[in-house]
Order: sequence, then C-alpha cells, then structure tokens
Amino acid sequence: MENFKPFTIQHLQVDQLDFFMPFPVNYYLVFWWKNIPLGHLWLYTYNSTIDSTTFKQKVTGAIQEAVDHYATIQKKDNQTLWKTYLLNSDLEKLKLELDDIIPLKIGSTTDEKLSIVICTRNRPKALDQCVKALMDSQDKDFELIVVDNAPDDDSTEQIMKKYPDVKYVKEPRKGLSIARNTGVRHTIHNIIAFTDDDVIVEPNWTRIIKTTFQDPLTMAVTGLVIPISLQVKAQYLFEKNQGFNRGYITKVFDKNYFEKYLNIGVPVWDIGAGANMAFRRKIFEQIGWFDERLGAGASGCSEDSEFWYRIMAEGWSCNYYPQLFVYHQHRDSEASLKNQMFSYMRGHVSSLLLQYKNYHHKGNLFRLYRVLPVYYLKRICSAILHLRFYVLKGTLNEVYGCISGYLYYFKYCNGKQNDT
Repeated sequence: MENFKPFTIQHLQVDQLDFFMPFPVNYYLVFWWKNIPLGHLWLYTYNSTIDSTTFKQKVTGAIQEAVDHYATIQKKDNQTLWKTYLLNSDLEKLKLELDDIIPLKIGSTTDEKLSIVICTRNRPKALDQCVKALMDSQDKDFELIVVDNAPDDDSTEQIMKKYPDVKYVKEPRKGLSIARNTGVRHTIHNIIAFTDDDVIVEPNWTRIIKTTFQDPLTMAVTGLVIPISLQVKAQYLFEKNQGFNRGYITKVFDKNYFEKYLNIGVPVWDIGAGANMAFRRKIFEQIGWFDERLGAGASGCSEDSEFWYRIMAEGWSCNYYPQLFVYHQHRDSEASLKNQMFSYMRGHVSSLLLQYKNYHHKGNLFRLYRVLPVYYLKRICSAILHLRFYVLKGTLNEVYGCISGYLYYFKYCNGKQNDT
C-alpha cells in the first residue's frame, strides 16, 4: 500500500458501457439501471488498459447478483438473456429486458409524514452541504431537525440561520446517542429518518423513505451508502475493508434471521449504517431510546446496531433497500481512520456485553470470547508471515479497541441506561 494510487469514482448506466473509455487510472465504478444501483467494480487500471470484452465480463459479474435477484422476484423464465444482450452490445434488447426485470419503485407512497434528524458536532461546512442537498429534494414534505451536539463555538448555529425552516436544537451533553434521542424528542411525525452531516442525500431520498414502511412489522429501514471520494489511502482502506456498503439486493432482517444467528452472535452490523436509516416513531415507545452509553462521544460506536438488535429481539423487522442510497465523505487521513477503527471495535465489544446483559443471549459471548480472538489471531499471524507490517499495525489497533471496549463496559455500562 506504499504505492497507493487514487481511485476515480464514476457512475455508469449498464446500457452505456460502450461509451466508457477508461484512462490509465484506477476506477471505482458503480453500475446503474436508471435510478437502481446494481453493483460496483474496483478497476485497477493504473498504467494499464482493459479490452472491451473483458470489461463487460467483469461488469456482468459485478451486477449479476442484483439482476438475478430482481429476475427471481419477477419470476422470469429465462434469467440469462440480459447477460447475452450486454456482452453482445445489443442495447435495445438489453433495455427492454432490464425494464421488464427491474422495478423502479419499492412501493406506493403512504400518507405518513417524515421527520429527519441530523446530529452534528463542529463540522459546519459539511453540515451546510448536507442540509442544502436535503433542501433540494424532490419531495420537500418533511421537517428537518439539526441537533448541534456540545459545540465548541457558534459556527454551526450561524450556518443554520441560512435555513429558517430548519429546527435548530443545541444539545450541551456530548454524545451521538444523546443527540439522536434529543432529535427524536423534537420530531412530530411518525417516520423518523437519520443521516449524518458528512452525507449528501440524493434528490429522491425523502420520497423513497416514505415507500419503505409497507409491512406493519417493519420498524427500521436502512439503505446503500456510496463513497464520495477515494482519493487518499485512508478512504480506500475504509471502503475496501470496512465501508457502509451492504450490497445491492433487498434484505429483510426479521425473527427468522435473528434466530438463525442467535447462538453465534447476530451480525446486526450487516443491517446498514447510521448515516442512512429510518424508524417508526412507535418503536421508541416500545423498546426505549438509543443507549446513551454507546456511540460516538461514549463507547465510540454501535448505538445503531444495538438498537436494531433490540428491534429484532422484540419480534420486529429491519429492512435494507439499496434503492435508498446516499453518498458519504469518508475520512481522509490515516490518523482519523485509525481512531475510527479503534472506536468501532470499542463500541462493538461494549454493545455485545450490553446485549448479553439485556437478553442473556449467549451468542454475544460466543462472538466476544471465541469468534473475535480467533479472527484477530489469524490476521496477526498472516500479517507476520507475509511481512505486512502495516496490516499488523492496523490489526493491533483494533485489538486495543476491543480491550478498551471491555474495560469501558465494566466501568460505565454495568448500571441501567438513563432514559430520562
């Protein structure tokens, strides 16, 4: 990784591949059919080229899971025609086939009203861009609450004066979960969505959210998160090894999913990301608030995944929709990435112990005392064996985060969560 070269992010419609003329640079390509994301491809073409046939084969592999998923839902008899049309550049037949396979809507819009909460701390410029994107939404029928969490100055408050229709709330107590709970308390509508100040939502985001709560068992919804930039190594490493991308097919995380993994630790982190999520208001009344001992400013992370855990543990569902997408600005320095990964593991371990404390599901302890030690031991041994010392350094940082999370839990989380 010493010779890292930046990646150019480019978005391509699958019927426009013949017009893509790659330069000898690295690409992160996202493939679409109209407004539906289908897959992505890391194209390592720095100082090299790729022929058209090989490129289309790679694209076919990248989008096949998503297209096959939609074809199965539509009960298509022949699910391979689209590949033939794509590889042969038969564009008219490809368009007709994909139009027949891929629905452009999740469902019909409901009469439910939408509240949106953005929690921010000391990032007024990023927040300004985030709010501006929301103000440019096609569906503007929503309320927006900005929670300014323990700010160092009034710069965020000054920025928000540009948006008189936005409800600005200053929360002096530091912590993302505290800020999110404060935001919920200031909302008035039955669907409550969250995004982050380093996110740019796409123009249809607010409209699509309103179509995702058709099933009465659905209490939470998440969506795809696409990187804005991969120009530096820290952004590349995060997207490649961690990232917020949960795939390009719709997923339902319900009681059956929960019980399937209960004995080995339910992978709630696969549900989505806090940068792109929404809830029914009544779930906060039924299972409580975000745990204020978790999240940035406290344990470091996992306040969202622990909340999803409670939703499923109580018999409700969480749904993931790739059609509900936003764009995220990843951290651009290796120091900030190091702190982020430390915090992720610190919060993860704390949440595992809290989930066990709340529900006595032994799978949480199995993951903590069996899965994680074996996983990190293998990574450490592999890094040493292959002399990949930058990997070893990053791995040990995550291990320190795990240890810190264990200590944090016994210092701060042994009591009852304060829900006042």
